[in-house]
Amino acid sequence: MVVPDGWWSRHRGYAARIMSALDAGPDRTAVHWRGRPVPAGEFARTVTGAAGTLRELGVGPGRVVAVLVAPNSPDMLAVRYAVHLLGGAVCYLRSTNPGDTSHVLSAEAQLRILLDTSATVLFTDREHAARALLLADRARGRIAVTGSGVRGTGAVPPATGARDVAAAVWEPEALALIAFTSGSTGRPKGISLPARAWDSVVSATGASIGEGDRARLLVTTPLSHTVGPMADAVLAAGGAVHLHEDLDADAVLRTVAEHRITRTFLATTHLYRLLDHARTEDHDLTSLRQLIYSGSAAAPARIAEANKVFGPVLVQGYGTSEGGRITLLDPGDHQDPSLLNTVGRPFPEVEVTIRDPDTERELTTGTVGEVWVRSPHVMAGYWSDPALSARVLRDGWYRTGDIGRFDERGYLHLLDRAADVVKTDGVKVYPAVVERELLAVPGVAQAAVYGVRDLDNVEHLHAAIVPRPGARVAVEDVRSRIGTALSPLHVPEEVLLLDEMPLNASGKPDKPRLRLRESVPAPYTESELTR
Repeated sequence: MVVPDGWWSRHRGYAARIMSALDAGPDRTAVHWRGRPVPAGEFARTVTGAAGTLRELGVGPGRVVAVLVAPNSPDMLAVRYAVHLLGGAVCYLRSTNPGDTSHVLSAEAQLRILLDTSATVLFTDREHAARALLLADRARGRIAVTGSGVRGTGAVPPATGARDVAAAVWEPEALALIAFTSGSTGRPKGISLPARAWDSVVSATGASIGEGDRARLLVTTPLSHTVGPMADAVLAAGGAVHLHEDLDADAVLRTVAEHRITRTFLATTHLYRLLDHARTEDHDLTSLRQLIYSGSAAAPARIAEANKVFGPVLVQGYGTSEGGRITLLDPGDHQDPSLLNTVGRPFPEVEVTIRDPDTERELTTGTVGEVWVRSPHVMAGYWSDPALSARVLRDGWYRTGDIGRFDERGYLHLLDRAADVVKTDGVKVYPAVVERELLAVPGVAQAAVYGVRDLDNVEHLHAAIVPRPGARVAVEDVRSRIGTALSPLHVPEEVLLLDEMPLNASGKPDKPRLRLRESVPAPYTESELTR
């Protein structure tokens, strides 16, 4: 099929490919949002209208557009496409949370992002117009506000067409996205992603989409992070994207059955929730080709259970916001129980080495060290922080800060974050290893293991667990199992039984806040609570 050229034709990046796919089948459904199917042609016109407005506001190469809209709104996609086609960059103000859409930054944090990035335009919707206008006022007129349905002082109504707009020529190293990944308090840490980093992930993901225009992706995690390039790849293939504002296990199962979803992405903790729900509900999940999970260390026992419930569709991905996608454990790998404690093997376009954290020397197979990554997906650096960038970027390599090793088959075993290792009685204990064992205990739904320092600054191993509904979990039985399965040094000195696990901005157990629950007044600082 010959796709007619549009105003985007000069641009050779992923957004132009998406616009061509939308233009080729204008009557098909491209996006589902709040129960409404959005035709491809209508969605393409939204992108075009946004581009027209933004171009009139001076958006182009070197300019940053901030986006403040409803979680996982189609605007999150449409505005990004428009900005990238114009050669500009975007940052998202609603949340810095890659695992959950519900977290909202304070006005102060949002204002800091606006000022730090020198954003010139803030795109918003009716639901967030009041906050957007407040931020613009506090920015003292340095930011123009526009968006769908926005009216009021300082607001610029959106255009209805492209008018004289033309796409910019694609520049691989041009700034495309500033992603903020810190928690809800403290100063967010920005990651500068060039156009080639985002585009390369979209292209690589698209190459693996076998169902083409039959691809249907269900989105429940923020489009500003990992699932964003997946959505782009599906739309570029002519498929459809179903957007949910958050994770509701029953809604996910119903949507998969009703709309014949072929793939979805979940945080690991969300996979556990979906698993517990799926065991008690009867839904047709036969359309699923890939159930992708990532974000935190997975428990082999829970993954083995999920494999039985969902079938051979599980895909574990390991990656970082700074380095993009790194390794993959595919559905076939999930059928081998011995591989469930790994994160798979590197993607074809990714190089991974294990190095000594101190000497930076490459280590041999089987030796534990720091994971280093080199790929087209790696960030340009941390926003406005050259010192930190220099510490983690070395001649095209990115130091992940993760501790792991390769086995003789080429599978990567992750042990923990370097900063989370607990040293007790002079021996290093990796909390993630203990957590995996805790999650294998019958009746345990969630687990977190962390270090707590006493008044003498001696570190002790503690744990928190959340039992499954109706389950009874005895602390001594838990400690006994860990001692037998691992060693006495791995046994937590204290085990908290919680009704609900506190989660941080990444959807992972919030270990600093768990430490604060302890009676020991350990010397942890406010900066640590906001990492």
